Amino acid sequence: MDKRALIDMKLLVQAALVAIGVLSAQSALSATISTSVDGRDNIYFTDWGSTNAGNPPSLLGSGNNPTAVSDGSGAFNFGGLGTLTGTATGSTVASGSTAYDADGSGGLYRGLPVYSLIGVWSSTAGSITAIGDSFFVGTSPTFAAPTGPSAYLFLGENDGSFGDNTGSYSVSIDYISAVPLPASLPLLAVGLAGLGLMRRRRKS
Repeated sequence: MDKRALIDMKLLVQAALVAIGVLSAQSALSATISTSVDGRDNIYFTDWGSTNAGNPPSLLGSGNNPTAVSDGSGAFNFGGLGTLTGTATGSTVASGSTAYDADGSGGLYRGLPVYSLIGVWSSTAGSITAIGDSFFVGTSPTFAAPTGPSAYLFLGENDGSFGDNTGSYSVSIDYISAVPLPASLPLLAVGLAGLGLMRRRRKS
């Protein structure tokens, strides 16, 4: 292979890598899921084995049995999506006439802020099969989705009594979704780079 051919081959490889890099950079999309959480949604509605203290049996079956966060077409699988951010607005009235936002009142119940928005990850969408324990969500959540293939998010309010609750939270969750590239795109990138080099060589 002569020197000119080696130079052209090097340029072809470099152009192809640049093209593939550009295509790959465009394969990630930012998206938002919006959902509503009723003040009576109780993630402890069923006994899924929480280790948080103070989960009396009387709360089993109390309030609403929550469903997994949905993207509108069904329960959304957050598995492997990395760090999630979002916002939670609205409030619930859980005791007397005082309204609490998603950060709660500041005191602790079951190890988490009372009257706050809390969540739990589940490996199944139909009911809670817990991945870890419940966790605080609050008004400005930042948390990591589990790395496994299936991770569904259940949200609820942290309370000791759900019968007198009113109000709700509006929750938005932002994530970055990887979009698979069609297998033909890298080949197309290489082909276009090759055509460009051929045209350049003819001109020279």
